Amino acid sequence: MHSSDLYQPLERTGSSGGSSLPGSRISVAVVAAEQLFALGLACLLREDECLDVIGVCDDDQELLGLCVARSVDVVLIDLELSRANCIDAIRLLASECASTRTLVLTSNPDWRVRSAMIAGASGVLLKDTSPEAIRAAVVSVHLGDQILCSEATRWVLGEDPSANLTQRELDVLRIIAQGADNAEIARRLQLGQKTVRNYVSRLYRKFDLNNRAQLATYLADTNTAPRAIRNDLNPDPEASTAPTPVPNSTDRR
Repeated sequence: MHSSDLYQPLERTGSSGGSSLPGSRISVAVVAAEQLFALGLACLLREDECLDVIGVCDDDQELLGLCVARSVDVVLIDLELSRANCIDAIRLLASECASTRTLVLTSNPDWRVRSAMIAGASGVLLKDTSPEAIRAAVVSVHLGDQILCSEATRWVLGEDPSANLTQRELDVLRIIAQGADNAEIARRLQLGQKTVRNYVSRLYRKFDLNNRAQLATYLADTNTAPRAIRNDLNPDPEASTAPTPVPNSTDRR
């Protein structure tokens, strides 16, 4: 049933019970920000006689109500929701509907993949995965498998990007998470604004993110404090033990 070039089972955790019996159907809900995508996916899933798509929605509260009322077996959820935080929705389902499995769909796997799995997701697939593979994955996670596309595997099994931060990058990241702009970061760390911009750009590259909001969200969703491990072996060439003030906000670095 598995297509190894598209996704792989990680671990079988056990059967989910009644709906896996011969002749029964697996109830499925689809959660996505784009209605056209959600409806199209629902139609593709309905082509499998083993699957019963019982709802399509776009926020976590509607999803929770559906899962509680209908005892949904598997939820397919878009990582890029607009009306809710996907990680929070997965965590809510894991808490309130323990028998419901969650399969995440994404166009571009990033650090949120690991957060989704920690929150309780059973797997991650790309949105352009073939319909046959998606339907097979729904059945697999319902039976207790954990499914990951190859693009998501490195985020789940790989090292946390925050482990590779220098002390100065860590300082900048923590202040970004507090909502500070570059000027404020420069003032608090006694750095030039150009130097701060360089640090922010390096954080984007290390985390494979595009903006400050995503950096802040990373810290919130992973619920962990990043740590710097390179200070002694590979000191940051731009960091100093005693920050030097920059008069008149003029960058001299």
